[in-house]
Amino acid sequence: MQSAVADYVSQQCLVIIESGPALLGRVDVVHPTRVAVRRLRSTLGSFAEVFEEADSAALETELAWWAGLLGQVRDLDVLQARLTRALAELAPELVMGPVASHLEAEIASRRRVSYEAVLEALGSERYANLVTTLGRWRTAAPFTEPHDRPVAAMKAIVKKTGKTQRKRLAAAQPTETGEVGDLLHRARKAAKRHRYALELAEPALGKKTAKQIEAVRNVQDALGAHQDSLVSAALLRTVGAEVGSVAGHNGFTYGLLYAQEMEFQRAFTKRFTDLLA
Repeated sequence: MQSAVADYVSQQCLVIIESGPALLGRVDVVHPTRVAVRRLRSTLGSFAEVFEEADSAALETELAWWAGLLGQVRDLDVLQARLTRALAELAPELVMGPVASHLEAEIASRRRVSYEAVLEALGSERYANLVTTLGRWRTAAPFTEPHDRPVAAMKAIVKKTGKTQRKRLAAAQPTETGEVGDLLHRARKAAKRHRYALELAEPALGKKTAKQIEAVRNVQDALGAHQDSLVSAALLRTVGAEVGSVAGHNGFTYGLLYAQEMEFQRAFTKRFTDLLA
């Protein structure tokens, strides 16, 4: 098991390390970098027993910091793409005023601030130390045991992450009146952890693992889409209220898009049981 974990960790470390110059050059690598950070953090959690605890905890702290900065940029990219699609699907007569350009400008302004924070971090001593640490982990992760462990141990870890995912998903089942935002977030995190554990274990566990990965990805995507809808609705409500009385603007389309997000969330509640299957 240790060799499989070492290979997976090495791959994620390399992606993160190599992303630095690209991010400085404003190359669009935020998403793959963020995914690599997630995979590495997930591995530190799921396979905690094979790593030296102090080293693992220290790296987790720094990865969480870096993930937070990248996440602020990536979330705005996702939001822009979602609203662009929603506007494109509306009949032209329902788009009243410069909605697309205004939303794009609003999101772009927020993204610039978030990306500047990333650039500032890239030049910091903290980031330099993170890259140095990742370099060490890439070639010699601090394992607790010098010898490899059987595949059975890997299966047990994957099974445990799956059990946690199912438990959290069941606990997060929304109702028409219940507020379960945090529970849904925890369920989404558990789905990611299970998926990444399966990815790591796939070479050892065989081809059947691919179907499990796809099933978990579907759950993760559904929960992610719900979260994206919440973020989109919040922005539309705020911006729509601000421009409603501004000359040359009209709040109608913002309200329409907001109503669509509300309907999306209601539909999610109704089909949630499908995720439990």
